Amino acid sequence: MARTAPKPLPEFSPDRLLDRVAEALQVAAEPARFKKFPAWTQRVMGILKEQFVPREFAAVLAGDASVFAEGIAVAWAAKARDLAQTRAGTGGRFAQSLAERLALDDGARKVAMQVEAGAFTASDEFQKQVMSRLFAPDFAERRAFVEGLAIGNRLPELLDQQAQRSTTDATGIYLLLWFYWPEISRLKSVGEVATVLEPFFAENRNAAGAHWEERIRKLANRLGLSFRAKQARRKRAAEQP
Repeated sequence: MARTAPKPLPEFSPDRLLDRVAEALQVAAEPARFKKFPAWTQRVMGILKEQFVPREFAAVLAGDASVFAEGIAVAWAAKARDLAQTRAGTGGRFAQSLAERLALDDGARKVAMQVEAGAFTASDEFQKQVMSRLFAPDFAERRAFVEGLAIGNRLPELLDQQAQRSTTDATGIYLLLWFYWPEISRLKSVGEVATVLEPFFAENRNAAGAHWEERIRKLANRLGLSFRAKQARRKRAAEQP
C-alpha cells in the first residue's frame, strides 16, 4: 500500500511567532510548564537557547529582580518602538497580541502597548525611576544600573555575535521544529517530518542535500523524536478483529 503523503505545514505567520514567544514567556514565569511540552520539543528549545543566548546572560535574563536586569529592561523599553517597527505583518499590535496570549491584566496590557508605541519611556513614572537609579546614594546600585543600560543597548549586537558563533546549518531545522511543534507532534513518522520540512529548504542545497531524510532521522534520534509508540498503537488497533 502506498504511503499517504502528509498534509503540508501552513505558511509561517506572525501569529505563529507570537504563539511560540508567549509559550516561552509562560515557561519563564512558571518553569513547571516546561515539562508539559513533548520531550523532543524541550530538547529543541534547549538547543536554540544555547545557540542564541550567551551563557553569561542566561542568569541575568532570569534575574528580573536585580538592578542590573532593570537597567537592561530600561534599555529595551527605550528601543522597543524601533524593534516593533521591524515586525512586519503584526499591524503594530505585536505587544497587544502577545499580552492577549499571556492573559495579562488590563494594567500590564496597557504598559506593554505603551512600551511598543514608545510612549512609556516618556511617562513621568518611568523618568523618575530612571533618575532615581542613576543618582542613587548607593554606588553599587548606580553602577549596576548603568552597566545594565550598557548591556541592554548592545544586546541585539551581542546576540547576533552569539548566533554567528554558535549556529549551524541545522539551526534552521531546529527553528522549524520549534515553530511547528504542535503539527509535528501529530505526524505519524520521522519520514513524514522530513517530507513536510523539505519544502522550506528547497532553495538551500547545503541544508537539504541529497540525503535529506537520513539527516532528519539523525536529528530526530538526537532529539528523541520518535513515533514508535504511536505506530505500535496503530498496529495493535489494526490487528484487532
